[in-house]
Amino acid sequence: MFIINHIKISFLFVFVYSLNAQEINTTKEAELFSLKAELKNAITENDSINIGLTNIKLADFFNSISLFKEATHYYQEYLGLHLPKDSSFIKVQNQLALINLELKQYSLAEQHASLALSTSEHINYKKGEATSNALLGSVSEKLSNYYEALKFQEKSLSLFSLLKDSTGIAITNENIGSIYEDLEQYQKALNYFNIANRFAKNSPWDLKINILNNIGDINRKTKKYNDAIRFTEQALESAKSANNQSQLVSALKDLSRTYANMGNFEEAYKYLNNQYIANEEELIQNNNEIVSALQILHDVKENENKVQLLNKQNEINKVQQSIILITTSTILLTLLAAFLYWKKRRKHEKRILEYKQQLLQADLDKKAAKEIALNREIDIKVSSLTNYSLHIAHKNKKLSDISKTLSKLKNRNNELVSKKLKDIVKDIEADLENNNEWAELMSYFGQIHPNFFSTLKQIVNDKLSSSEMRLCMLLRLNLSSKEIADILHITPDSVRIARYRLRKKLPLESKDDLQDYLLNLQLD
Repeated sequence: MFIINHIKISFLFVFVYSLNAQEINTTKEAELFSLKAELKNAITENDSINIGLTNIKLADFFNSISLFKEATHYYQEYLGLHLPKDSSFIKVQNQLALINLELKQYSLAEQHASLALSTSEHINYKKGEATSNALLGSVSEKLSNYYEALKFQEKSLSLFSLLKDSTGIAITNENIGSIYEDLEQYQKALNYFNIANRFAKNSPWDLKINILNNIGDINRKTKKYNDAIRFTEQALESAKSANNQSQLVSALKDLSRTYANMGNFEEAYKYLNNQYIANEEELIQNNNEIVSALQILHDVKENENKVQLLNKQNEINKVQQSIILITTSTILLTLLAAFLYWKKRRKHEKRILEYKQQLLQADLDKKAAKEIALNREIDIKVSSLTNYSLHIAHKNKKLSDISKTLSKLKNRNNELVSKKLKDIVKDIEADLENNNEWAELMSYFGQIHPNFFSTLKQIVNDKLSSSEMRLCMLLRLNLSSKEIADILHITPDSVRIARYRLRKKLPLESKDDLQDYLLNLQLD
């Protein structure tokens, strides 16, 4: 069942994501097409400055959609222009370092970051120097050179502090915290993560969520489980709001671990299941983003090819314009004639359709009238059946009263009168026990509710007696207990007992009403 629900959730996620991706792709495709046109114009004008800046824009664009190969190509195109080594050059080197760090090509990442650092120091560009030191620290951390990593990160922190760059301070403090976490110096790590959290108030969501996850994880490792849950849940809610699947997976994994450490395996299993679903959704989202990015690139290249093809075709079209003009005129005249014919035919078909609709409406009216007549006939039969039931009750009551009166008189007369009265009483009671009227009554009932008794036999827990079948019929007719007592020639208490016994044979809950159940019984 879990797998089926997971497949449903994954399918829904893919469906919703694909709808959003279509809109995003259109915007991204337009942006890329515009940038390529800008680059083409700069090349045409031989404007090296604009060529360089546009190459950086294109590289940044591909970097934003995780197409690192294309991003690297345009960054390298910029570097190949031999422009002055200014802040743009440093930014490109740092971006190349970041891409290679992401691709785990640590040697290349170190080369680009070192070149950016030396250039930043040469032109006294503090922000570039701070970023390069942070990147070199991250490379050293990945290579497990933790103390060398700390030196680079501390240098970066001092530069960002000098620049009063709160986001840079937050990132660097988080990097230092991660290094101390790797060294299992958890208290130091927690101190740096807390500092990072204070400085990250105006930073991007991804950074803030990652810091909260790190604080929660450190508290888990130091067995401060309540604090761990509090910070990790904050990270979880923030990840949901920011639609950050990677941080969402991390938060769910940490919550599962925390509850497992606390011995609450039920909660741990719940978050583990949620992490499994989130992992699948992250994988689907990442795959969709890659496919979407490749589709954008493909569409733009296809559009460029189309533009080239259109330019070539434009030359041919000029020669063919006169022929096309004559052909177009002929086609237009033909279309006009066809349109007039179609309009006339449409009008004729509309009249036929209106006539058919009138016939259909007349048939519907006839069927509606027939249905009303049938409903009226059913109402008359139901009324007759109810009246017949009440007539039996009235007759039985009268006969019962006469029987009681005669029974009282038999003791006050002589032996002959007494004997005669006994015979009369016997005849009356025999008439009260006569089942012919019951047969007739059940026949009437069967005409109105033909499947009632067969449906009843299918749902009962135990076989119903003939008297219980009669009781079900009278309850279906919506008669009161007093009316039923008169018809069955029994006391109201006997009716109550009979109803109780009947309830036990029907699939009823204690709160269910017997008469409502029989009145609402669905017949096949």
